[in-house]
Amino acid sequence: MDLVLCHTTADFDTLGAAVGAARLCPGSRIVLTGEAHPGVENFLAIWRDEYPLIERRAVVFDQVRSLTLVDASQRDRFAPVTDWFEQAEQTRLPII
Repeated sequence: MDLVLCHTTADFDTLGAAVGAARLCPGSRIVLTGEAHPGVENFLAIWRDEYPLIERRAVVFDQVRSLTLVDASQRDRFAPVTDWFEQAEQTRLPII
């Protein structure tokens, strides 16, 4: 499974970047790593099924092939899943 990770408190910038990245890599799943901005929550309440979203708790890391980070340059913006970065580095998974 290829994952596209949105930063915490996901806004429309990160959601748009994640959707674009997921379209570039068909079969990718988008993970909201933390809470979302209220506007994004309202949008996803209506349109969630149109996007390849997966709940963070549903990810089985042994099945992950790559991580793509969008709209942030610092690891702490992805705080709930920073342990995934360490696992990826240990198993030599690509982090894009």
